[in-house]
Amino acid sequence: MGTRRGRHLHLFLLLALIALLLLTGCTTRAASPGRLFVSDETERLRKLEVAKAAAPLVQRGARVVVIIVERGDNSGDDLTRRLATISPQGHSSHHRIVPDAIAIYVSYEPRYSELRAGKNWSDALTNDVLTDIRTKTLNPALRKDNVTNGVVETLRHFESALVWRDINNLITIAIIVIIVIVVILIIVGIVRSLLSGNLQWSSDSSDDWSDSSSSRSSSWDSSSDDSLSWKSSSSESSSRDDRDSSSSSGSW
Repeated sequence: MGTRRGRHLHLFLLLALIALLLLTGCTTRAASPGRLFVSDETERLRKLEVAKAAAPLVQRGARVVVIIVERGDNSGDDLTRRLATISPQGHSSHHRIVPDAIAIYVSYEPRYSELRAGKNWSDALTNDVLTDIRTKTLNPALRKDNVTNGVVETLRHFESALVWRDINNLITIAIIVIIVIVVILIIVGIVRSLLSGNLQWSSDSSDDWSDSSSSRSSSWDSSSDDSLSWKSSSSESSSRDDRDSSSSSGSW
């Protein structure tokens, strides 16, 4: 009984260690941090505050781009050109944003704002999420001529959305690990029960066969050696492209 409990404990500890490694892997920051690029033609932006708000995203490995222009456009083409200039590697005219980038774009003439997220982040920063952030956080601040506050709060909302994604991923993995542990323990229990039953059946059969052999050997002395030989031998043999990005744009 003590041996069985010890084996169960070792199995549980092994599975717990695997679960811990999986959970740790999901929360580990990027091995190489991203970077922050700020371009402000209006000189309205307080860059130190922006850098502080962008720091958690940079630690995740995101390339955070903030572009504020006096004269841009309301089609997104100006943002695409500027992004290609900033991150020429892996960027082409067919890509609206590289996979690891997050961009905030504000134009004062025309009054236009746009948010974009590469495919590394678009599962959390979906089109709907970006639209909600742009219309409820960034644009109201722009109308109050407080571009710094709008950009800072937008960056914080980006990080919050990614944190919730991480939490959901952890919960999903934890549930999967628990299910796997329970299933394995059930299978181990079933196998042990079957093996115990087979051993018991084998023991009972051996006793019956022994009694039968004794009675037969008394009747056929000449076959007793064959019977013993048969009994002895019986016991011995028993592992996408740009459509994955997201964006939200419009006038403010």
